[in-house]
Amino acid sequence: MSADVLLLNLTRFGDLLQSQPLIQDLHDSGHRVGLVCLDNFAAALPLLRHVDAAWPLPGAKLMAALDRHWQTAAAALLDLARRIREEARPSRVVNLTPSLPGRLLAKLLAPSPEAVLGFGLDAEGFGVNRGIWSSFLSGATLRRLNAPFNLVDMFRMVGAPLCAPGIAARPGLFSLQTPPAEALAHVDALLAEPENPPEGGRVQGFVALQLGASEARRQWPTAYFAALGDRLWHEAGLCPVLLGAPAESPLAQEYAARARAPFVNAVGRTNIPQLAALLTRTRLLATNDTGTMHLAAGLGLPCLAFFLATAQPWDTGPYLPGCCCLEPALACHPCPYNQACPHDQACLARISPRRAGDLIQARLESGDWQAGLSPELCREARVWLTETDELGFARVRSLSGHEREDRSLWLNRQRLFWRHILDDLESTADGAHGRTARAEARTPDAPPCSPAFAARVAPVLDQAARLLDMLAEQGRLTGKSSKAGQLFLLNCERLQNLLDACPPLASLGYFWRELRQERGGRMDELLRLVDLLAGHLRRWAASMAV
Repeated sequence: MSADVLLLNLTRFGDLLQSQPLIQDLHDSGHRVGLVCLDNFAAALPLLRHVDAAWPLPGAKLMAALDRHWQTAAAALLDLARRIREEARPSRVVNLTPSLPGRLLAKLLAPSPEAVLGFGLDAEGFGVNRGIWSSFLSGATLRRLNAPFNLVDMFRMVGAPLCAPGIAARPGLFSLQTPPAEALAHVDALLAEPENPPEGGRVQGFVALQLGASEARRQWPTAYFAALGDRLWHEAGLCPVLLGAPAESPLAQEYAARARAPFVNAVGRTNIPQLAALLTRTRLLATNDTGTMHLAAGLGLPCLAFFLATAQPWDTGPYLPGCCCLEPALACHPCPYNQACPHDQACLARISPRRAGDLIQARLESGDWQAGLSPELCREARVWLTETDELGFARVRSLSGHEREDRSLWLNRQRLFWRHILDDLESTADGAHGRTARAEARTPDAPPCSPAFAARVAPVLDQAARLLDMLAEQGRLTGKSSKAGQLFLLNCERLQNLLDACPPLASLGYFWRELRQERGGRMDELLRLVDLLAGHLRRWAASMAV
C-alpha cells in the first residue's frame, strides 16, 4: 500500500472528484499516489483512476469525539496518522485542504514539514502555504470577482512542482473510471420503472435533472425543472431522471406534483457508483452547481449548468469542454458570501425554463448550443461555453455578448497577469527558469476594461508597485538601520491596507499577506519576489490605460 506521494483532500464530493487531473499528472510523472479523503465519500474511490492506495478518514466520527472528549479524539487521530504514515511511507504530501485539521494531518503524515506541498504548518504550529500557487489558491476564491481560474487547474498547479517537465503545461485530463457492472444493472432496473408511465409513447432516451444544490439560494426552481422535463418528453421523447440525495426528496415530491409527463425518480435511490452509472445512461445533464455536475464532467457527459447566487462558472464550472453554463444577467450576480440578498433572490427566477429548453433542444438536435440562442435568452442570462485556453487551462467563453462587461474583462485580465506573476514568482522561488517566457510568448493580450473601471483600479496597482519599490530599498537596509526596519514594516501595512480597500484586488491583497508572512523570515527571498511583483504590477497598471 506504499505511495511516494500522498494526496490529502478532506473537502466536498465535487472537490474530491476534481483532484483526478492532479492524480493523473502525478501518475504520468511516475509517482505512486495515495489518497486520504473523508469516509463519507469513500464510495467514489473506485471511480478515480491511478489511486494506488486510499485511506478514508472518519471525519464526522472524529468531530463528534472532539465534542465529547478531545483527548481521546486527539489520540485516535494520532493513531490513524501513524498507521497511514507507516503504510504509505510517503516522501511528499500534497495537501489541498486549507483547514487547520487538514494542515495538522498533513504535518503528521509527512516525513518532515518541508515535505508538505500545499497547506501545511510551520515549526511553531502556524499555517503556512508551501508553493506560490498554494498562496494564491487560499485567497482567490474569497471574493467571487477574484477567482479567474478553474479549481481543477489550481489543484494541478499546487502539485506541479512534483510533476515531470511538460506535464503541468498540457490540458488537464479529467477521466473517471467506468462504473461497475452491478451499478449499471441497478440503474437499468430504475429506468425501467418511470412514474406517469407513457401510454403508447416510446422512451427515446433519458436526460438527467439535478434538482438540489448545497444551498436553497443556489437552486433553480423545481417548477422550472418540471416544465423543462415535460417539454423534453413532449418534443424529444426524452424521459427526465431526477437525481439527488435522500435529503432532497421534498424537491422530488414537488416535481412529481407539477409534472405532467413521465419521469424516473432516482432521488435517494443511488450510491455514488450508481449515480455515475445513471449518468452514463443519459444524453445530457441539467443541473445546479453541484458535485453531480463534476461527476458528469469526469464521465464526459455534456451538461447545462445553472450558476445562481454565489456560484460562478469561472472557478467551479464543469471541467469539460463543450458544456453550457448559465448565470442570471443581473448586475448583482454573483452575490457576496455571508450577506443577505437585498433583491429577494431575483436571480432564481431570472432564467426561464423556455429559454433553457431552447438550448437543450438545440444541443440534442444539432450538437451546438448556439443554435438555441435568442435575444430573449441573452437578456435573461449570461451564456458561457466551457473550453480550453492556449496554455491548457479551462476557461469559459461568452455566447451571449456579455464578454464586454467589466466583470468579464477583469476576470480575463486577471487570468493573463496572474499566470505571468505566479509562474515568474514560482520559478524564482524554486530556482527554475524558462516557464514564464514561454507563457508570455503564448498568451494573447486581454481586452481592456472600461475607462471608469480602469480609473478605479490602475492607480491602486501603480501605487502598489511604488510601495513595493520602497520595500525593496528598505528591506536591503534592514540589518544596517533600525529606521529602515521600521519603515519596512510600516510600508508593508500601507500596502496591505491599500489592496484591501480595493475590492477588485482582494485576491492580490490576500496574496501579499500570505507572501510576506511566509517569506518574512527569509528576507533575501522575499526581496527577490518583491522586485518581481513590483515589475508585474507596473505592467498591469500600464495595460489598464490601453
